[in-house]
Amino acid sequence: MLTNQLALKYAQAVYEIAKEKAMLDVVEKQLRLVETTIAGHADLATLMYHPLVPAPAKKETINRIFTGDLDGFLHNFLLLLIDKRREPALPAIIREYIRLANEARNIAEVEVFTAKELTAEQLEALAAKLSKVTGKNIVLKTTVDQTLIGGVVVKIGDKLIDGSVERQLKMLKAALLESQAAAV
Repeated sequence: MLTNQLALKYAQAVYEIAKEKAMLDVVEKQLRLVETTIAGHADLATLMYHPLVPAPAKKETINRIFTGDLDGFLHNFLLLLIDKRREPALPAIIREYIRLANEARNIAEVEVFTAKELTAEQLEALAAKLSKVTGKNIVLKTTVDQTLIGGVVVKIGDKLIDGSVERQLKMLKAALLESQAAAV
């Protein structure tokens, strides 16, 4: 809980500066670059998030890797996180920033789980339908989950729409068991 509050506080600060500079998209892209770079290299992640690694070593690493790739205030923000020993909260801060920026841009990120890859037309139709229902611009993040057998599961924020064949089979089984129990 404390990490979430902390992440929201820092994300709000970055969001306010990015909004003031009209750089919401640019800052999001740069934050995603930082996140994927750190997550994509296990040694770098260990260095950045380990509490026993001294701050100067972390700052030097940030300077070497990201100088020229980040806006000045964002680069300074990363260095500030290191000074405050808050760098382990960086992934949560990035998630919160993206959430705040998406709210401002009227965008909803939607996770879609399917048994097989959807075609471009199917994705477009799904995005249009979800946009109509939510009133937001939809960004789909698709994942193939072959355990679903068929159908689709959609996650929008904390809402889950389960149209999978697996769920339908479970409901059918429960209904059959219930009717069988009632007949006895």
